[in-house]
Amino acid sequence: MMTESPPSPENERFRQGDAGATFVLESKGEWYHAGFHLTTAIVGPSILTLSYAFRGLGWGLGFFCLTLMGVVTFYSYYLMSLVLEHCEKAGRRHIRFRELASDVLGAGWMYYFVIFIQTAINTGISIGAILLAGECLQIMYSSVSPDGPLHLWNFIATVTVVMMVLSQLPSFHSLRHVNLASLFLSLAYTIIVVSACILAGVSKNTPQRDYSLESSKFSEVMSAFT
Repeated sequence: MMTESPPSPENERFRQGDAGATFVLESKGEWYHAGFHLTTAIVGPSILTLSYAFRGLGWGLGFFCLTLMGVVTFYSYYLMSLVLEHCEKAGRRHIRFRELASDVLGAGWMYYFVIFIQTAINTGISIGAILLAGECLQIMYSSVSPDGPLHLWNFIATVTVVMMVLSQLPSFHSLRHVNLASLFLSLAYTIIVVSACILAGVSKNTPQRDYSLESSKFSEVMSAFT
C-alpha cells in the first residue's frame, strides 16, 4: 500500500513563488466548469474536420485510422490520469505538463524540452485558428455583402486582436462563459453536419454521389499525410 509523503521542500518553495499556480489552486471552479473547459479544449476545428481529412484514405483505411487515433488518445489520457493520481497521493500535485514531465522523467532538460514542445504546438494552433477564424468570418461577410469593402486581412487582424485580449485573462476559469458558448456551438455544428449528411443520403434530389479517391497517386499520398 502506498503511503503519502509530504511535499518536497523544493516543491514548496516553487509553489510559494509561483503566483500562477496559487491562483489556479485557489480557483472557485466547479466540476461542470472543468467539463466544458476540457470539451472545448479538445473539440475544435482540428477535431471537427478530421472526417474531411481522412476522406482521402477511403472508407476502410480512413475509418480504421480514425478509430485507432481515438483509442490512442483515450489511452494516453488514461495513463496521464494514473500518473497524476499517483503523484498527488505522494503529495505532489501538478497543474502543468512541464512539472509532471520533470517529476516523472527527472529535472533538468526535460522541463525545458516540454516548454519548447508546448510553445511550438501553441504557436501553430494559434496561427491556424486565427487564419481559419478570419476566413470563416470573410465567408459569412461575403454571403451578406458580396461587394463589401472588407478583405481577408481585416478579419484576420480583428481575430488577432480578440485573441490577444482573451490571452490576458489569468486562467481558464476566466473563460468559462466563452467556453460554454463554444461548447454549444460545437454541439450545434456536429448536429447540423450529421443531419445534413443523413438528409443528403436519403434524399432523391441530391447531386450524384462520388466516393472515389484522388485521381493521382501523388494526391492520394498527400491526402494520407494531411
